[in-house]
Amino acid sequence: MTTTQDPTPFDLPEIREHIGSFLDHTDRLNSILINKQWHSSMTSLLWEKVTLVDTDQVLDLSRQKISVPLDVLQKNAGLVKTLIIQSDIFTDYYDISFPILQTVDFWPKRPESSDPSAEAFEGLTRLIKQNPTISQLKLGVSKGRSPAPNTFWEAMAEAPNLQLLEAPRMRIRHTTMPLFWKATENLRVLIVNFESALRFGNSDDGTSGPFVFPRLRRLSLQVSQGAHIMESEQIRLMTQCPQLETLDWIPDQAFSPEKFLECCRAETWPNLEGLTLARLDQYTDSDIKVILDSMRRKVMILGVSQSGFGPRSFEALRPHFFSGIIELDLSYCSAVTSLMIVEVLASCKKLRKFAAGCVSAKDLVASPPWICGSLRELWIYFDMSNGSSAAQEVEEEALERTQRQIFERISGLEMLQSFSLSDPTREIPIQSLDLRLGKGLELLSSLRELKGIHFHGTQQWMRTEDVEWMLDHWEHLHWMGGVMDMVDEGRNDALVEMITDRGVFFAR
Repeated sequence: MTTTQDPTPFDLPEIREHIGSFLDHTDRLNSILINKQWHSSMTSLLWEKVTLVDTDQVLDLSRQKISVPLDVLQKNAGLVKTLIIQSDIFTDYYDISFPILQTVDFWPKRPESSDPSAEAFEGLTRLIKQNPTISQLKLGVSKGRSPAPNTFWEAMAEAPNLQLLEAPRMRIRHTTMPLFWKATENLRVLIVNFESALRFGNSDDGTSGPFVFPRLRRLSLQVSQGAHIMESEQIRLMTQCPQLETLDWIPDQAFSPEKFLECCRAETWPNLEGLTLARLDQYTDSDIKVILDSMRRKVMILGVSQSGFGPRSFEALRPHFFSGIIELDLSYCSAVTSLMIVEVLASCKKLRKFAAGCVSAKDLVASPPWICGSLRELWIYFDMSNGSSAAQEVEEEALERTQRQIFERISGLEMLQSFSLSDPTREIPIQSLDLRLGKGLELLSSLRELKGIHFHGTQQWMRTEDVEWMLDHWEHLHWMGGVMDMVDEGRNDALVEMITDRGVFFAR
C-alpha cells in the first residue's frame, strides 16, 4: 500500500521562492540539494543576478578568465534578470540573448595604462540592441576614460523599455550632447555626474529648443569640480522636468539661492516629494522654509546639510513628520537644536535615515518614546556632559543611569544598520556614550542588522572584552571608526588589529 504525505506550504513554488529571496548565494546552493522542487526554485533564483568578473585579476588579457563560462551562461540566459559586468570580457558574451534581462551594471576594470572604452562600449551597444527588455542601465566608467561613442547613445535612444540611467562619471563630447539628451528624454530616472561642460539643447551649440523630460520622476544631478557648467544651465535642465518627484542637486560650487527659489515659488515641480541639495552655504532658514512651502504634497526626503535650517524651516516641516518623512539630513546645520532632534525621533514613524547634530542626554531621557522603529541609519552626536556641580560619585551614578536609558532607546531600533555618534568637527573629544560592557553596551545586543558604527570625536576607554562582544553580537559588522582607547595608544592599536583580523574595515 502506497502512502502519501500531506501537502505542506513548502510544496508551493511561490513559498519556496519567497523563502529563497531571504537566502544568500551559499544557502541557495545548499537548498538545491533538498529535492527536485527546491532545485527548480533555487536554480532560477541563483541565476537572477550574474556577475562577470576576471577571477584571476591578471593584467595579461590573453590569460583572462571569466567567472561564468560562455556555454554555461548561454544555457541559463533565460533566467538572468541582472547582469553585472566587472571585466572587459570576451566579445562573444555581449552577443548573448537574455529574454528577461532588466538591469545591466557595467563597470569594466582594466589597467590604467590602457583605454578599453571603445571596445567596451561597442560590446555594450550590441548588448543593448540584442536585449530590448533592458530597463535599467548603470554605467560605472572609470575616471579618465574616453567618452561613449555616438553609436552607444543611438542604441540607448532606440531601447524601447529603458527607464533608468545611472552614470556617476559622465564625459560627453559637445557634438554628442544632442544624442545624449535624445537618449534620455523618455527616462523615468536619471542619475548623472557631469565631468565635462554641459550644453542643453537639441543642436550642436545647445541653442536650439531644449528637450523636455515629461516622464522623468527622479533627477540626480551632480557636477564635478572643473566641469565649468553655469548655474543657469543646471537650473535649465531641472526646469525641463515638470513631473519630478525626487530631485538631488549637487553643484560644483555654492550658488546664491535666488534662481532656485524662483523655481520653487513658481511651483515648477508640483509633485516634488524628495529633495536633497548640497553647497547650501548661502541658504538661510527663511530660504529653506520657502522650499518646504512649495512642496505641497508631502515631504518624504529632505537633505539640506550645512544650510541655515532652523526654527522656521522646522515649523514648515513638522506637518510631514508622522505620515511623510522617510529620510532627513540636517547634519552640520548649526541652528538645529537638541529639542528638534528628539522631536523628530519621537514623531517620525516612517523614518529610515536621520542625520543631525548634537543632542543632549538630558533632552533625550525627558523626551517621549521613540516611534522610529524602522530606522536604518542614525547619525547624531550624543552629549553626555551635564555641567552639574554635584559630588563626583553622585554625578557618575546619575550619568550611568542616563546612559543606560539612552542605550535602551537605541536597543529598540532593531533594523538599524549604520550608527554614527561621531562629531568630526571637534578637535578635542568630549563625553559621549561610553561603549563598554557594564555601561550599557550589552543592551545593544538587539541590533543584529548593524553593519557599521563610528565614534570619532568621542571619549572611549574600550577593552578587549568590549570589542569581542561587538564582533560576536553584531554578526553583519563590516566597518568601524574612531579611537577606542584614548589613553593607551598601544591598547588602541591592538584592538584595531583584532578588528581587522576579523575582516572588519576600520577607519582611524
